[in-house]
Amino acid sequence: MSIEKSYTVTLKIARNEDGSFESVRLLKGRSQLTEDVLVILNKTLQESLIPPRPVKTTIELGNDAEQMIMNHLLLISKVNSNFNVNDTSSMTGHGDIAISYQSKKICIEVKNYTKPVPMKEIEKYHRSLALPEYDIGIIIQVGECGFARESGIRSPIDIQIQDGKPSAYLTAINLEMIYPIISLLITNINLNSTIDQNELESKRKALLQMYEKITDLRNCIEAQKKSIAKMEALVDEMAKLST
Repeated sequence: MSIEKSYTVTLKIARNEDGSFESVRLLKGRSQLTEDVLVILNKTLQESLIPPRPVKTTIELGNDAEQMIMNHLLLISKVNSNFNVNDTSSMTGHGDIAISYQSKKICIEVKNYTKPVPMKEIEKYHRSLALPEYDIGIIIQVGECGFARESGIRSPIDIQIQDGKPSAYLTAINLEMIYPIISLLITNINLNSTIDQNELESKRKALLQMYEKITDLRNCIEAQKKSIAKMEALVDEMAKLST
């Protein structure tokens, strides 16, 4: 039979900058507990702490984003044999990913900034797009901070003409939107010998409407999942009461 007894103790806590606990310790000098009990309790307290999540560097965040986009594009290539994907991140000045599709080559640049993508990075992407091997460009800001204000880029989807080539600027969009955007830009090139900015603007608005509908659908699905989870929890509680 266990015996419960209360003790007055002093707890010393050290916290990290992110609010997580670095250490938790019962102080010996102000405790009524014996030393051997203190050692056991302090060891248990320390082992129970969840280690802080390491803060990723900008390069690590960028690599994670590139891999996420690459994996999605490779899935497309598995169901569309004409959709060829290549990693160009090790080729200086060629963007992160190159896609060959319908006799066109697309330059993909991926960013994962926790602040707006600066102009120097946008200009770097433009230099890659200017290479004669590319017909179309897409720069993706995985984060929600968008692009530098002076770029004039509107979130979450913007389409502009750079050096006579259509270029899409995407911010925190669903991955499912990438393929429709690529197809639209290719179609626009195939149908028009000269690219019209007004026509691209009308297509951009259509894509934005599609994006908003997909977002609404996702939000609806998530809300339904939460409702179902609450109902399941309620059924479980009722089942416990009936036993």
